[in-house]
Amino acid sequence: MPRVLVVDDQKVSRATVAAILGSAGYAVESASSGPEGIERARAACPDVIVLDVQMPEMDGFEVVARLKQDASTASIPILLLTAQAPTDELLVRGLDAGAYDFLNKGCSRAELLARVGVMARIKRGYDELESVARVSGLALEAGDLQALADGVSLQVQRTFRADSVLLNLPGDSGLTEVRAGCGMVPRDPRWFVTVDLVLDRVVCRPGAPAVRLEPDGEWPYPFGAGAAVCVCRSAGGPAVLAAFRDDGAPFGDEDLELLALLGQQATVALDNTVLHAQTRQQARTLREQAAALEHAMTERSRFFASMSHELRTPINAILGYGELLREGVYGDLSTTQSGALDRVVRSGRHLLELVNDVLDISKLEAGKLEIYPEPTELGVLLREVAATVELQAKEKKLALDLALGAPVTVVTDPGRVRQIALNLLSNAVKFTDQGGVRVVLSVVGRWAEVRVEDTGPGIDPEDQERVFAEFEQTRGSAGRGGTGLGLPISRRLAGLLGGSLVLQSTPGVGSVFTLRLPLAPLAAPPAE
Repeated sequence: MPRVLVVDDQKVSRATVAAILGSAGYAVESASSGPEGIERARAACPDVIVLDVQMPEMDGFEVVARLKQDASTASIPILLLTAQAPTDELLVRGLDAGAYDFLNKGCSRAELLARVGVMARIKRGYDELESVARVSGLALEAGDLQALADGVSLQVQRTFRADSVLLNLPGDSGLTEVRAGCGMVPRDPRWFVTVDLVLDRVVCRPGAPAVRLEPDGEWPYPFGAGAAVCVCRSAGGPAVLAAFRDDGAPFGDEDLELLALLGQQATVALDNTVLHAQTRQQARTLREQAAALEHAMTERSRFFASMSHELRTPINAILGYGELLREGVYGDLSTTQSGALDRVVRSGRHLLELVNDVLDISKLEAGKLEIYPEPTELGVLLREVAATVELQAKEKKLALDLALGAPVTVVTDPGRVRQIALNLLSNAVKFTDQGGVRVVLSVVGRWAEVRVEDTGPGIDPEDQERVFAEFEQTRGSAGRGGTGLGLPISRRLAGLLGGSLVLQSTPGVGSVFTLRLPLAPLAAPPAE
């Protein structure tokens, strides 16, 4: 029911206009002077003001100017009344001040109601747009979830001139429960009774309309008229938004439509705020976990590096004394003693290899493994590496072929390339029982390629990537020794050198490991 404020210093004229509007269903208030009209407009916030132009003390134009300067009354449409038909000068002055229209006091009842009706619809449209925009803006302005809910509740109260408002979003599936009210206490037991009674009277389905609530003896909070809407949510129970008036002013169809729209908007805004809060919390948790993991990895790498350095000293001492014993520095050894000493030295070298691998892994993970590039002739380097595994190949009666071709020089770290090549050749000899091992050096475009081919058992397709994982070994490698770190280290070293290490293998035929190195140094490793 629209509210109209009639401001006129003439009692008869004021009463006549008020009577006509009251008979048409408008809620009418009256004021007999400009200052009183301003005071009542600020207190009641009417939908339309019917204002006499000619008044003592403060005329209608000054009243319009003051009302338009006040944010709480600036949006109220004002219809100016004149005793005579307004002149052009009056029309311009009134419209410039902010009035919407002029009306002669001698107009008919139908014209008065039509003009006021237009003004009321204008105000209604403005209020709806403002409410929708305000609820949407609250999601950005509110600092937290409860502040948003309180803001929505207050906006609904203002929009519908309600005496009390209830907003309830139940918590479920980890969602936060939200309760906000005006004129009601969310923690009061009567709150939950009211929510249950509202749910009994509304329709809970997507797009359900708002409904009127009839006052009866069941309600813990007495009211004159009420309206409520239930909004279904993708997660959690249905949201309830209800507004109540004590004076019994009914909620019209337009009120119900607007309440349903605001309920949907408020629910979406609140659910989005909950989701954003959960996302921020998850992000904080992930950052904390990532920091903890990074710290743990750093501590692990530091431990490995420290222990590797500590272990290498006694191992090198054992190997050194073993070599002195072999050379007879401490006297001659029997055949049995020499055999036992050989096993000790082999075990010591294996242990030193393990310690060195762990030290390299820790440096790689910590990003502290340094590369020292220099011009390197790959053919010479590969011959040196092949010489170190030649004895093992002869003991297994394997052919060791080198197809090095023309000299190939690259700018790289020779020590790291030697480490990769030695690992590949050692593995090839270790896992090949018949046939042979072949090393091929070639240039492909701007890359130097080192291929290590063997006639071993090959690697199953499902294991071909697993061999490059730390401490992983294939089923066929059991009993052949090794740390499970050689290939992972080799691949990561190849990446640091700007190249790559790939595997092609056919079970029962053999394997081919291809090391690619750039002929010139690269600023970053190539994409595989």
